[in-house]
Amino acid sequence: MAEAAPIADVLVVGSGPAGAMAARDLARSGAKVVILEQGSSAPVGNQLLGLLRRKEALHIAPGVVLLRSLRVGGGSVTFYHTAIAPPLSMFARRGVDLAAALEQVQGEIPNAPLHPDLLAPVAMRLALAAQSLGLPWQPLPKMIDQTLCHDGVCPPEAFWSTHGLLQQAVKEGAHLHTGVRAQRVLFAAGRAVGVQALCDGAQQTFRAGRVILSAGGVASPVILQHSGIEEAGEGFFCDPLRIVMGHLPITRGGQEISMSAGFVDAQAGYMLSDIAIPPNFFRAFAWAAGRPDQLLSFGRTAMIMVKIRDDIGGRIDAQGRPWRRFGAVERQIMQAGVEQARAVLRACGAGRPYVSPWVAAHPGGTVRLGELVDERLSCRSPNLHVCDASVIPEPWGLPPTLTLLALGKYLAQVLSS
Repeated sequence: MAEAAPIADVLVVGSGPAGAMAARDLARSGAKVVILEQGSSAPVGNQLLGLLRRKEALHIAPGVVLLRSLRVGGGSVTFYHTAIAPPLSMFARRGVDLAAALEQVQGEIPNAPLHPDLLAPVAMRLALAAQSLGLPWQPLPKMIDQTLCHDGVCPPEAFWSTHGLLQQAVKEGAHLHTGVRAQRVLFAAGRAVGVQALCDGAQQTFRAGRVILSAGGVASPVILQHSGIEEAGEGFFCDPLRIVMGHLPITRGGQEISMSAGFVDAQAGYMLSDIAIPPNFFRAFAWAAGRPDQLLSFGRTAMIMVKIRDDIGGRIDAQGRPWRRFGAVERQIMQAGVEQARAVLRACGAGRPYVSPWVAAHPGGTVRLGELVDERLSCRSPNLHVCDASVIPEPWGLPPTLTLLALGKYLAQVLSS
């Protein structure tokens, strides 16, 4: 085994929204912070075979693929910049008051509803059709600096990601190591003392006075299982979704910002929004839906995402393989959302809407708050913390980024007080 790396005050495993926020704030408070990230900063690809090869796409149920992000910045570089606030009462019931942290995060990052001028023609057409049916379809809050957008176009720098937080953390003295896959937490006398990791094919030990696992809803429970906490990964949610598509009498155009408008029906358990996907994904979905006649219709197709709140079930095993099945209630919720999307598409002028296979995103609930994690986000040791989607305690169904940023800020405040 390689010689141990220099000791840090805090070791953060993962550079996604929660980990990046915690690392930045702790570095600002004077802590010596080291961040370990398995992925790289390579451009995001959208070829399914490449995603499967990099394990950014995982088969989790018969015919269902789960998408995740293994790269610097985590999901913030692949998500759709939608800033839905968390249900604060869900966390408050378990001793975590996120209100102050959330307010501070909202004051720091852009999170305003998308201006109507930035809705692409198809997105606007869908919004008007939905509103004609009495649906509360409105522009969604986005993590986009809209002051940088002009003439209906937002430049790349307008789209927020955790890269800015990581740059600030490094400026404050934090060290970011990429290509490092954490394997297990090391303990001594009941306390976490570091992490064993794989780096360039060799094992290396990173030691620290405190360890924060922010590796994501799949990787964090795997690390904990390898560390002797076998209950981690028992059950998870994954926000399954389907995309309902229909051929339009108009051609799509302009810059398309995914999830620019839509609505959340918390009572029904689903969210609907417009969505733009890569052409190769569209062709795969059209083929799987039995509509080969639509393979060349990408430029004239409107798409609505139906994302549901699924129950916690299944398991993520020690090899990082998630597996589960979706029950009758989840299928009923999905069907209700799909039928609502079909109605919007028909009102929009689209004929014979068709539906993609199930896909899943936002895996979480694997190291749940109130079960394996306490109000300090500690897990089985006072100085081992979990701070990512793993700790979300109940079925979710919401874009999680704003919640994760608030959790990261909350944990930094707890540890700095």
